[in-house]
Amino acid sequence: MSAHHSHSNHGSGLKYAIGITASILIVELVGGVWTNSLALLSDAAHVFTDVIALLLSWFAMRIALKPATLTKTYGYHRSEILAALVNGVMLFAVSALILVEAYQRIQNPEQIKSLEMMAIAFVGLVANLLSAYYLRGSGANINLRAAMYHVLGDALASVGVIAGGILIWWTGWYVIDPLISVVICGIIVIGGLGLIRESVNILMEGTPDGMDLNEVAETISSVEGVSGVHDLHVWCINPEITSMSAHVLVDDITCSSADAIRDHINDALVRRFGITHTTLQFEYSECGHNTLLCMKCGGSQT
Repeated sequence: MSAHHSHSNHGSGLKYAIGITASILIVELVGGVWTNSLALLSDAAHVFTDVIALLLSWFAMRIALKPATLTKTYGYHRSEILAALVNGVMLFAVSALILVEAYQRIQNPEQIKSLEMMAIAFVGLVANLLSAYYLRGSGANINLRAAMYHVLGDALASVGVIAGGILIWWTGWYVIDPLISVVICGIIVIGGLGLIRESVNILMEGTPDGMDLNEVAETISSVEGVSGVHDLHVWCINPEITSMSAHVLVDDITCSSADAIRDHINDALVRRFGITHTTLQFEYSECGHNTLLCMKCGGSQT
């Protein structure tokens, strides 16, 4: 399946998810005011960020499809990373607002219509699971995973609201409602931290998670004809496109021999690490000092 076709399928799923989530927002906002439930209003606030996040994800996906230009030689793939970063920050912002209101409600609990609260939360849960169905298969796409997290996080929040409604109905302890809001915030913050960390790592061109630079160097050095590697860099354009550049030390060989070595290196990198975009510079002199990584076959690593 081509990347364009895959994006098209995900784009359709996002459209359905946006429509469903916007409907949930209206229902939970009205229901939260009606039942006087902060947990339900907190969930509605989370759903509001979901709507913005899904719209942002859809917009970023459309931009990412634009071809590379003379000024944007890698294309617009990073737009999806920026969208994921903004979504992560939004999760923190809405959590702060919910926590402030929860603190006030814990000090002065207010009466809540627990049965109505549970019914509305159940409708929200079903709708969120339906949105998650349309967003399934997000895979390595961080932008779509951000959107999926928003939807699944809200589904978990709906479960919490339902559980809280049952406890309030059973015990009459209205303080349970703001306490559930705090739990919802915890769910939101955990997901936001992960999104921000991964997004920043990509934007800083850090080594992709789970990839050991030393193992990459060893794989290159193990190719016949290679006597060393240095100035090695591995980074992501986005989580689906990994790039690498390196200086490869070889004997004083012909261009055709260098081409064969390059092909063997690329094959090894694709098989073991999934690296498909490489820039290799061949050298036949010893590598200098102060390099990021210097590995010579049969020698030591510095």
